[in-house]
Amino acid sequence: MSTDESTSIDVGAWFATLARNWWVIVGLVVIGIIVGAVVTIAQPKEYTATASVYIGQTTDATGNPMAGLNSNAKAAVQLLASQVVLKEAAERTGMDISASRLRRETTVETPSSTVKTTTSVVNIVVISVTDTDAERAAAAANALSEVLLERLESGVDEKIAVLEKQLAENQEAYAASLARSVEAQEALADIAKGGGSAADKSAAASTWVALTQAAATQQESLSKSIQQTQLLLLSAQQNEEPRVLHEAAVPDSPSGPAMTVNVAIGALAGLVIGVIVAFARRGLADRRRSRTAAA
Repeated sequence: MSTDESTSIDVGAWFATLARNWWVIVGLVVIGIIVGAVVTIAQPKEYTATASVYIGQTTDATGNPMAGLNSNAKAAVQLLASQVVLKEAAERTGMDISASRLRRETTVETPSSTVKTTTSVVNIVVISVTDTDAERAAAAANALSEVLLERLESGVDEKIAVLEKQLAENQEAYAASLARSVEAQEALADIAKGGGSAADKSAAASTWVALTQAAATQQESLSKSIQQTQLLLLSAQQNEEPRVLHEAAVPDSPSGPAMTVNVAIGALAGLVIGVIVAFARRGLADRRRSRTAAA
């Protein structure tokens, strides 16, 4: 007998075994479905609340993106997993929840984007909390996003404060330079109206002319500096500063347990056990026939 024929006979025997024990398999599948449904009904309902945080993008002195805490989504995930952050967030909820429980109930995701086959992490962190209490889930998700925001924004706030101070100083210096220009122009006008020879007027006006030119040069430099500082400040406020993109709302429907999933798992488990039982029954029957033939 060839190998192919032997294999064909074996496969046929397997199907015959399953066909003879169909009632066992079907019965166990039905039991698995019932068990899955009962387990689902017996489990408490769970609610999932989700909040998202833009962690910001660190930039250098010229406004170009660079590596930094605000640019590192993995660092944000580590912060959310730290005991200090979890404890503070649990306390902020004002509800009966501990840091260890919050750790078990929290899932943090970092979305990614693909551009021209290059995948990179977006500077967004999605915080999901699943709890048996819908209001507690929402409160915990929002508390975690608030604590994360405070941890990330301190450095950006310092940078914004420095830029605002620099902008105010430059604007003050620009205003003072304009005032000197006006004063010099008025002095030159008075000299032109006054008496005296052209040589005397030229000598008297030379100082004010030099002052006007110096003020104009200073104003040009200050104007460029003000524009650059304004752009850096705008970039820090719009790009670097982290913020909550989406606050968690109280979910109005449960996220689990899933009846379909549990029933499917129960049915699959019943099917597997049913097949095992079918072949076990075949093995017992074969051994009985062997003993009978031997006797």
